[in-house]
Amino acid sequence: MEKLKGACTGQMLPPQGLKAEGLSKKYRGFQLRNISFEIPPGNILGLLGRNGAGKTTTIKLLAGHTKKTAGNIWVEGINMERNPIQAKSLIGLMLDEPMFFETKSLWENGVAFGRFYPKFTEKDWKKWLSVCGLQSSSWLGLLSKGERMKFQFAFAMAHHPRVLLLDEPTGNLDAVFRKEFLDILQEAVEEEQISVLFSSHLTSDLERVADSVALLEQGELLYADSMENMTSRYRFIKGSREEGKALREEKEPGVVGMQVTKVGFEAILDMEEISQRLAEKVKEIRQEETDLDKWMYYMTKRGKYHGQHVEKDKAV
Repeated sequence: MEKLKGACTGQMLPPQGLKAEGLSKKYRGFQLRNISFEIPPGNILGLLGRNGAGKTTTIKLLAGHTKKTAGNIWVEGINMERNPIQAKSLIGLMLDEPMFFETKSLWENGVAFGRFYPKFTEKDWKKWLSVCGLQSSSWLGLLSKGERMKFQFAFAMAHHPRVLLLDEPTGNLDAVFRKEFLDILQEAVEEEQISVLFSSHLTSDLERVADSVALLEQGELLYADSMENMTSRYRFIKGSREEGKALREEKEPGVVGMQVTKVGFEAILDMEEISQRLAEKVKEIRQEETDLDKWMYYMTKRGKYHGQHVEKDKAV
C-alpha cells in the first residue's frame, strides 16, 4: 500500500478519499482482474466500459455489497476488510437495484436506514428530499426509475458521505433534473470534498463533470488517468479517403484505431506512441477535440486487437 508522508512530522499517513488496489472478483464465465485506482477528495472519476465490462461489479465490491476474491479497499484511509462498518458508513451509493423497503414511504425509509450512518440527520433528510423534488410521504414502491435514483441520491447526501459511488445515476432522469443533478453533484463535491466514482454510458455527462477517467474492458482496466492527460495524449483526426488509405498502409503503432469509408477517414492517435514523421504530418491534417464515445470505441477494440485498425467499408 502506498502511503503519503506527513508534511511536518514525517509520519506515514494512509491515503484519503477512495483507493482500490488489486481488486479482483471471479464468477463463472467472468472475472474482474487486478483493478487499481485512487480518487482523491474533491475529485470525480468517470468509469467507462460497455455492458458487461465490470462497472457494476466494481461498484458493488467498493460498496462492500459483494465479497471480493482479492485486493484491498481504503475509504478515507480505513481498510474496508479490517473495519467494514466504519468504512461503509462513509460511503453513499446509487445502484439500480432494490436496496430499501418498497412498502414504506420515503421518509420512513430514510429514518430506518439513516440510523446506520452517524452523520445522518432528519433535518438533512428533509432538505435533500426537497432539493430532489420528492414528497416525503410518497410510497417507494410507486416511484418511477428516475424518482428512485433521485431518492437514492437524496439519502446518500443526507448522511454526508466521504465517498459517493454512482452506477448510471443519470440514465433515467429527465433532461431538466439531469442537468440540475450534475450541477448539484459538482457543487457538493467541491464544498464537501467528496470522492466520487461515476459510472455512466452517457459520456457527455462524464465529459462535463469528470476530473479523471477509467476504462474497463472484459474485467480489465485498460486505461486510467486525468481527463486533461487523456485529451492531450489522444488526438482525433479526419481527412480524405486517400489520406486514410495511405495512413493505413503505413501501419503506424500510434494509430489506436481508424475507419476508412467511401467519403473519408477518421482515426484516434496516441501521441506518445506515434513516430516523429507522423507527428509532423498530423500538423497538416484536420484535428478535432477527442470524443469520449469514439475514444472508448477505439480503445476497447485496441484492447482486443492491439496495434490493428478497426475499419468500416474497407477501401479496396
